[in-house]
Amino acid sequence: MHKVAAVLMLLCLPTLAHAQLRFGMAVEVNRTSFGGVPPKDAEYASNYGTGFSAVVEVRIHRDVVLSLQPGWLQKGAKIVFDEDEEPDSVQTFVVEQSWVTVPVYFRIDSDGRGMYAGGGLSLDFLLDSELEHDGATVDNSSVFDDIDATYQFTVGYLHELKRMTGFVELRYLQGLVVIGNTNQSLAGDLYVSDFKSNGLRLVAGMLF
Repeated sequence: MHKVAAVLMLLCLPTLAHAQLRFGMAVEVNRTSFGGVPPKDAEYASNYGTGFSAVVEVRIHRDVVLSLQPGWLQKGAKIVFDEDEEPDSVQTFVVEQSWVTVPVYFRIDSDGRGMYAGGGLSLDFLLDSELEHDGATVDNSSVFDDIDATYQFTVGYLHELKRMTGFVELRYLQGLVVIGNTNQSLAGDLYVSDFKSNGLRLVAGMLF
């Protein structure tokens, strides 16, 4: 048993030797929608939002980084009914949401510069949700579950500056769970379905 423990410690030493803790911040614009099967006679369309986050990351290997990026994020979608019919018959429901997001990403790069790729998982917590339809805006938080889980695939570029490192990153977001709480929907909520998050995020930030 002692020999096994000694071997494990020796294997961990290179990782600990390369560990580097860094802090930063990031902002973003995004285009999100809902995945899954839309309501009858409807299609999903994209909605636009913004977000920001703090960044805390640790390099666990020369080419591998783990990054915690808690922040605030807008997500949403448009649900368009009868788009293929007469223009006067089209109905559009716009869902706009705010979330607290707690993602953990991994990144594979080359000594902290140049192109990189990675991915990660995120738990998101719903702050508020509003529905816009026919010129009226109402709270529809009860239609959605309070927690969303997503996977995100990332590609980006790191550029070293004098005292910091800048990065630009594209993220593809895919929901892992259904967030449409159909048991709580109100009568007449035609737009309600088994929603899943989906979208693209363009992120820019600094590491110090």
